[in-house]
Amino acid sequence: MSNENSEIVRKTCLLLVSHFRNLGGPGNYGYNTRLFSHILHPENRFVFAGISQAVTSETPTHPEHVVPCATLITECQRMIHEGDHSDESIALLLQKHWKVATITKEEQRRLDHELGYKSRMPPGWTFEDGDTFERFKRANIVLVSSP
Repeated sequence: MSNENSEIVRKTCLLLVSHFRNLGGPGNYGYNTRLFSHILHPENRFVFAGISQAVTSETPTHPEHVVPCATLITECQRMIHEGDHSDESIALLLQKHWKVATITKEEQRRLDHELGYKSRMPPGWTFEDGDTFERFKRANIVLVSSP
C-alpha cells in the first residue's frame, strides 16, 4: 500500500473511532456494518489483503472482510467503553485488522456456516494481540497477492 493510501486509511480509522464514540453515548445508537464498505470506496484500493489461491476464472467469488465488520465495531466499542485507550491507539488496531480479500463462495460458506465465523473471530482471539488472518487460517484459506 502506498504511503498516501496508508495515511488515508489511518485518518479514516480515526474518523470511525470518533464516530463510534459519538454514537455510543446516550441513546446508544447502533451501527451498520456496511459502513466500512462505503467510507473507503472501493475498499480493495485501500485495504486489500489478497485473493484466495482457490480462485480461478470460473470460480464464483465473494469479497470478504478478513476480520468481520461486526467484530471490528464491537472491539472498538469495547475499547472506547473501557475508557483507558486513546482514539489513536484504537484507530491503529482498526487499521491493522481492516482488510478485505477475494475468496470463493465455497470458502465463504465454510467460514460462515461450517466454522460459525460469519460475524466473529475464533475463540481466544484478541483485538490487541490477535492475528488478523486467524479466521482464514482456521478455514484453510491461503491468500496470494494477485490472481
